[in-house]
Amino acid sequence: MKDIIENLFGFLYTLSMGDYIFFFGTFILILCFVYIIYLIKRDDFVYYEENSNLNEDINYLNDIKETLENEYKPSNIKLTDYEEEQEKNAIISYDELIRNKDKFNVSYDENYSNDNEEIDIKKINIDNVGKKEEKDCDLKVKLMSYDKEEAFLTALKQLQQNLIN
Repeated sequence: MKDIIENLFGFLYTLSMGDYIFFFGTFILILCFVYIIYLIKRDDFVYYEENSNLNEDINYLNDIKETLENEYKPSNIKLTDYEEEQEKNAIISYDELIRNKDKFNVSYDENYSNDNEEIDIKKINIDNVGKKEEKDCDLKVKLMSYDKEEAFLTALKQLQQNLIN
């Protein structure tokens, strides 16, 4: 034990003043680093205590989100008279599109081989594509009356003036 203490003091006597300053500076930096970490952790805790209702707010928002997802029912759109007229006089109406969406089927040619392995390419078999029933077309084309065109153009000009201002 006596030898260890003598060797330790011998080592300390061999150090220069620059070594002592270096060790002391390193020790001070380590203490400052530990103190900064302590302050950061303490501030996080204090911030969490001050905003403890943050979890309550998040839970409240999640409840609202779930309620909206479960109870949302889309409502029917009320069309104006003009929109109803346009729907009736359209070449193909939205209702026709919805009714005919299942009539078309697309089949792919199984005999087609793709040379490029990286991209999945399929060839559509045109022979088996579902086709619409052909019927006589009795389209009635109605043009917008001149008065409505003038009113529409003046409304557009007014909108443009409002956007500029």
